[in-house]
Amino acid sequence: MSFRKRNADQQPKLPSGSRLSAYNGQLLISTGVPSLDDIMGGGLPVGTVLLIKEDRATTYAQLLLKYFLAQGIASGHHCALASRDEDGNELLRNLMWLATSNTNDDDDDHDEAAKSAARSNAEGDRLKIAWRYAHLKKFESGVRQAPSSPPPQTSSSSSSKDSNSSAASNEPKPYCSLFDLTKRVPESVLEETTPTVLDNADGEDDYATLLENIRKLVLENNFSSAIPAKPNTSRKVLRIGIHSLASPSWQSKSSHDLYKFFHALRGLLRFSFGAAVVTIPAYLYDEAPNFVKRVEHIVDAVIEVESFAGSKVHNDAPYTQNYHGFFYVHKLPVLNSLLPPSTKLSVLSAGGSNDLAFKLRRKRFAIETFHLPPEGGVSERRTEPPPSSSSSSDNKKKQPRRIGCGSTPGKTDLLEF
Repeated sequence: MSFRKRNADQQPKLPSGSRLSAYNGQLLISTGVPSLDDIMGGGLPVGTVLLIKEDRATTYAQLLLKYFLAQGIASGHHCALASRDEDGNELLRNLMWLATSNTNDDDDDHDEAAKSAARSNAEGDRLKIAWRYAHLKKFESGVRQAPSSPPPQTSSSSSSKDSNSSAASNEPKPYCSLFDLTKRVPESVLEETTPTVLDNADGEDDYATLLENIRKLVLENNFSSAIPAKPNTSRKVLRIGIHSLASPSWQSKSSHDLYKFFHALRGLLRFSFGAAVVTIPAYLYDEAPNFVKRVEHIVDAVIEVESFAGSKVHNDAPYTQNYHGFFYVHKLPVLNSLLPPSTKLSVLSAGGSNDLAFKLRRKRFAIETFHLPPEGGVSERRTEPPPSSSSSSDNKKKQPRRIGCGSTPGKTDLLEF
């Protein structure tokens, strides 16, 4: 037998902004939200379809779709967007962009107050905690976000920076970036990356037209995995975003056209370097729950966003001060494997637990483990006020003194400990 040395230059390179899963070796791309990547087992596998069930009163599902597209632009992927309810070009111009600082927290007043109080009471907490728990890791309900990366160089830079920009283009793109919701993607970045807006102009069968446009995009831009790549070249990843599919604005000939579309889309993405995120207004089909259930069986992953806004059940609940809604995970992607979903790699939903909630701050969106606030809250009084001097004299006459561990209100018992 003879051993042949492996040449790294002749091996196929991974697409920029992607990595292999440590659980099953699948090629993963980031959704733009670190906590959502953690729930999915490290990221969204290439060749899958993620379905997001929209909320009735808010646009959090659209926000997750924007994160997915913004991460694709930051990672150098080719992004395609389809929408019948809103202008696709306007959605692309309103995408969030990279943060300039490496901090994970917002500038909210209560967050700053909480951090300052934690720093001031750090020494005092050591005396209050039992010695056996002093060196244990503190419970964290969220996922730490990676530090932000510098924005990519654009073609509008000066001639003196051409060599630096060419060298920066050869560097690997970040897997998951830190975004700031108060910033918008620059026009120069959109002109350089040239995202595609999939237009459905005929109006007779929007699903068939959209599927044909996606098929042309995959074949003409060399995103198909059936076509071998050239040596020493790396492929690009195609990110497809479909906003509010199956809304009244989408025209179809029959009710089965939606099932045919998802079945064909999943088969097309299985043999391509691409992934799709689709939002669907599931609340419009409450009277026909089997309609959405069939779609959930066809796609690879299903998540749902339920906000507290406009809800009578959660309106006066104390946990609405810390969270903005519940986050449900109905299905996780499993491709060509008999293994269970990679939930064991997740910090938030390890073991299949589904007690998740989300919060939207001024600069970021985060998914955390849901937990109830302390009993009574910070705004309620936990003890009754002591009685006044006039009423204390009446209590002495009416109530006899009790002997034991309990004490009379307003007076400390001698045996109380």
